[in-house]
Amino acid sequence: MSYFECLPPELLSYILELACLADAPSQTQTAAVLGRVSKLWRQMINSTPAIWTSFYVSKDKDPRSLEARLLRSGGMPFDVHVVDNETRLKAAREQLNALAEHSARWRNVEISHPEAFTLLGKAVPLFLPELQSLAVQTTSYPLSDALMYRYAIPDYPATPNFPLGWRNRMYASLLCLDLCDIELRPQESEDFLGFLEAHSALEKLSLRNVWEVDAYIPSRTVVLPHLKELQLRGIPSSEILQWFTAPKLQHLVVEKSSQLRYWTPVVIKSNYATATNVTLIRFSTAPDALLNVLHGVPLASEVKLVSKDLRSRHSFCTESILIEHKLPLLTSLHIHGVASLPRLKAVVEAYKETLTEVKTHCLDLGLPEESILKDYGERDEALAWLKGQTTFKFDIEHSSDAFGGRYRYHKDQRCHEKM
Repeated sequence: MSYFECLPPELLSYILELACLADAPSQTQTAAVLGRVSKLWRQMINSTPAIWTSFYVSKDKDPRSLEARLLRSGGMPFDVHVVDNETRLKAAREQLNALAEHSARWRNVEISHPEAFTLLGKAVPLFLPELQSLAVQTTSYPLSDALMYRYAIPDYPATPNFPLGWRNRMYASLLCLDLCDIELRPQESEDFLGFLEAHSALEKLSLRNVWEVDAYIPSRTVVLPHLKELQLRGIPSSEILQWFTAPKLQHLVVEKSSQLRYWTPVVIKSNYATATNVTLIRFSTAPDALLNVLHGVPLASEVKLVSKDLRSRHSFCTESILIEHKLPLLTSLHIHGVASLPRLKAVVEAYKETLTEVKTHCLDLGLPEESILKDYGERDEALAWLKGQTTFKFDIEHSSDAFGGRYRYHKDQRCHEKM
């Protein structure tokens, strides 16, 4: 008799469950392989419902094969994943339709597929009473190896011309909503805000690149009393920042698009006043907007500022604004794209009493791009001062651009060795 056969049935069941779920999305194959070890293992696997509560849509799966797994799940809530880009739309819809017969048990839905918009609109049921998390992302079509060298830009599908029906969707238990590249048409914006208002139990909301270019943005505010994390990526209008009021917000991420120019006014009032962890992306070229957002988060203790466009003459404002508008509770500061180490030193000196951690990705030499000076003494002095402080942890790295490469003016190998 093996040692495993001496284990209590509950412990053996739990071990087999962990072994199968750790091999996602291939837990079905793993369960079949482990079931061949012995008759006892096969019985335990088939009688452990938790092993059969994750369904992955794939190109080779027959919808009829899902019935046996649904029976083995024993009526427990289950998760649905559509993450195989090679699965054709028809096959994905057929499998989702087979699972839709048990829609009262859907717990978490993850769709990452080129036809994600269509799958959300046509295959995800409108009524899911147990749904807790919905994450939908449009991905590019997979390219063959031969086409990868010819087409540098990913091929995204055109958005179908039908509504997503936000007004009719009812997910009473929804806690997390993540939409990426799922277009919110102007005529659906009001319905979407109404959907969020009806699902006020949300704790996490992420909207990434979901707005049409030059789209109409309704002026309205929705109160989300339980929201703890909010991500707004690629916002084309400052009106979007006024869509939500979150009295319990902790984590705020905002990324402006190129449509939100440096002169665009931003007013968020006290909508996110409780946020303690704040990440602002691309705001280095919008000084007024950056200052107004910092005014709206007075309790921020962890701040991350990410700069991706440092060619503008307005891109060197971040350090000055941090000094001009001081955050009294700031303990952790991460600036991605520092243009001047002496100016970073000035920021740290202004916050020295509260800072415990400083992390920076240094862009340049600490001198203006057009400078022809070769004396880097001021920069080296600032770097030595920052590294010599003992009241906070200091970490510095070379910065990368949006495509993972070095910035254009990043050439000083001597500075790289010092870092």
